[in-house]
Amino acid sequence: MCLFLFLFFQISPIITHAYQLKPTGVIENNDTADKPKQIDVGIYVINIEEVNSAKQSYKATLALDMKWNDPTLICASSEDKDKIRKFNLEEIWNPSMVILNEQRVFKQYQYKVWVDCLGNVEYGLILYGDFETIANIKEFPFDQRPLKIEIVSTEYETSELQFVNNKTITGRDEHFSVTDWNIAEIPVAESATYYFKPQNHELSAFVYQLTAKRNYTFFVWKIIIPLIMIVVMSWAVFWIPPSQLGPQIGLSVTSMLTLIAYRFAIGHVVPNVGYLTRFDKFVFGSTLLVFLALIEAIISGSLSFSKNDKLAKAIDWYSRFIFPVIFIAILIYSLFI
Repeated sequence: MCLFLFLFFQISPIITHAYQLKPTGVIENNDTADKPKQIDVGIYVINIEEVNSAKQSYKATLALDMKWNDPTLICASSEDKDKIRKFNLEEIWNPSMVILNEQRVFKQYQYKVWVDCLGNVEYGLILYGDFETIANIKEFPFDQRPLKIEIVSTEYETSELQFVNNKTITGRDEHFSVTDWNIAEIPVAESATYYFKPQNHELSAFVYQLTAKRNYTFFVWKIIIPLIMIVVMSWAVFWIPPSQLGPQIGLSVTSMLTLIAYRFAIGHVVPNVGYLTRFDKFVFGSTLLVFLALIEAIISGSLSFSKNDKLAKAIDWYSRFIFPVIFIAILIYSLFI
């Protein structure tokens, strides 16, 4: 029985010094005392509104359900066996969990638990807000990133407590409102180990993950293809007579400034990273080629003014074939290799 009531919003603490969570084996049962206490976890993603690459975060609404058994809460024989009791979370034993990668998250009804007479405890809440998602974007705009929910117990190690995936609850809604990313249909949910370095502890953890692939068609049709047209436009200088140096330089400079403006226009889409993405390589190669076309125009124009018009026209003629070949090589290398 899942009880998600929209009453108030809270923000929980976050552990610092996070290290990568390592998957561990799932314990199917807990029928002996020497096994870790089992906590069933179910995460259902209701909606993903946005994936923000520049801020390395995503905005989502999800339901979290946790179940465990506490023998100390079994009803006395004289009590009604069907009654459900409600407690504040801090009044009973709980796994002391936090969501490791939350940023600004609102939690609805996060401090209430429901207990039946067999000692079965259920803790449910709905979360809405921003969660951290860090990924390498070298493949941009053909990149993908993990959308994770990372749960960590702040008190219990893997030998004491084990989070186990509740497959009957874990999942995702069929449709999300995010449009510029394609979200994987099947989530991955598994127990994990979180290494807390300051105290040298391996805490029990749980990871839910969806993989998001960027919808690159937007960048292809609205950015990459227009940039290709701008580069091709800059080659018009090879058909302008070498004596017309002014129009040649004006066309080359305009093409270069347009390329630079396009680069700044998508600055809000990706974070400031210390490496080149596929798109960076493409824009840099295109800008370099437009710059070389400008240099070629200056050289051919200078030769024409020096009464060497035959050589100037020969350079223009060869450039009509050399530049397209170089550009095709740049295009293939930057976007496909």
